[in-house]
Amino acid sequence: MTLRPILLFLCFSLLLPNGLSAQDPDLPLGLNLPTADHLEGWQPAIRFTHRFTESARGNSKDFYGLDGGNFPGLGFDLGIAAVPGLNAQIYRTADGKTVTLALQERILNHPHVRLAVRVERFDETIQRTTYAFGTVGLTGAVVQLPAEFTAGSFTVSLVPTWLSRTTTREQALFTAGAGLRWRFLERQSLLAEYYPRPSRLDRAAYEQGFALGYRFQTKGHRFTLLATNVQGTTAHQVLSGDYAGGPRPPGRWALGFNLVRIF
Repeated sequence: MTLRPILLFLCFSLLLPNGLSAQDPDLPLGLNLPTADHLEGWQPAIRFTHRFTESARGNSKDFYGLDGGNFPGLGFDLGIAAVPGLNAQIYRTADGKTVTLALQERILNHPHVRLAVRVERFDETIQRTTYAFGTVGLTGAVVQLPAEFTAGSFTVSLVPTWLSRTTTREQALFTAGAGLRWRFLERQSLLAEYYPRPSRLDRAAYEQGFALGYRFQTKGHRFTLLATNVQGTTAHQVLSGDYAGGPRPPGRWALGFNLVRIF
């Protein structure tokens, strides 16, 4: 993928007005996990994700992975005014040519505790084929309950997740991702996420996943730079534990970023 689409997106979005308020609605996206945030009314938003496939550590000759391949993704989110707290999403990533359709509803919204329910369908729109690491070309469903607990500038999140199937297993499984966000300045945050290896997977064959990131935000923009050992951005790619052979060893993390424009 060339840099032209990214530069055009940046130029277009930067021409639009900005500002920041602690009460502004937000897109329900952390690093890879969904959050309990939501868009109000008929508010639209665009998300652009980018994950480099080459590991960054010890790879200075390849500019820490930036010279290697990548998987971009583009999504559109929309608040649904007819049902307060309801958001709809369509997202497509080059990784597996995957398309996701999702609905997320806010069911609890207190200053220190928030909870949402998210239902998602994923389709890997490539030919169904089985390799040594598993099956590609899958279709399935995901149900998640993003929960957040806030104390001061810290927010702890837990995302219980049910997956209808994974790359190596036709049976459903249950897992849960976790996250931490520290908003150390009004517009800046540090984020961390943890993706445990599901208990049904072979402990000797698969790693646990993680992501660390820095976010700068304005009223309309969210730019997040991150490092992670997982490949992919969707729930079944990040939380299944076996996608594309599973997460890399911790020392082989790769760079990526998320760019969000809320209108």
